[in-house]
Amino acid sequence: MDKFSIVTIITGMVFLFISLCILISAIVRTAKRKMKIKRFFSSFVIFLIIFAFSISFIYLSLFIQTFSRYTHEERIGTIYVEETNKGINVYFVDEKRNREYTFTLTGDQWMVEGCILRWSVLLKWLGADTYYKLTRFRGRWEMDEGERITEYEIQPQGRLWKFLLKYGESIPFIDTAYGIGAFQYPDTKTYYLYINDTGFILRKKNK
Repeated sequence: MDKFSIVTIITGMVFLFISLCILISAIVRTAKRKMKIKRFFSSFVIFLIIFAFSISFIYLSLFIQTFSRYTHEERIGTIYVEETNKGINVYFVDEKRNREYTFTLTGDQWMVEGCILRWSVLLKWLGADTYYKLTRFRGRWEMDEGERITEYEIQPQGRLWKFLLKYGESIPFIDTAYGIGAFQYPDTKTYYLYINDTGFILRKKNK
């Protein structure tokens, strides 16, 4: 949870505790004949007001947390591409693993590929980070005319991801697992690579 949602839910719980204390105290004092019925109704109105405040803060916290998790993006790399007579030169910085790669692809476009695992709604709401693996870059032809396709492996898919792709949906707290990719034309631009709850995002760097 982010700080604001934590503050709002704590505030809501404090208001809830105060409202319940007022209600319980009023009931006990009325039962012991230490409080008149009119005073009880006044206390009950105060309880309802504070209780409404508590519910409002709690629902606000839930909304903020849900919105935050479903709009969360994480930058995982930087990509610079340049088209030459020999192909598409790619310079990739893996910011999560602190590694750099330089390679050349053939094609009209370049593409980054990987795998992603989506957690259940409960785990996502609780703050479980996106589980993914970036596996390779690949050249891509706009028209399939039997041209040779080149690819560059960043890291192998591995047995774990093969298992998750096949059987992930049958595992508790996992929604699904699948392959992901994003492609662009080479235009001598720097791109930031992001990951969110559904896959990769390519966003041009603003100079």
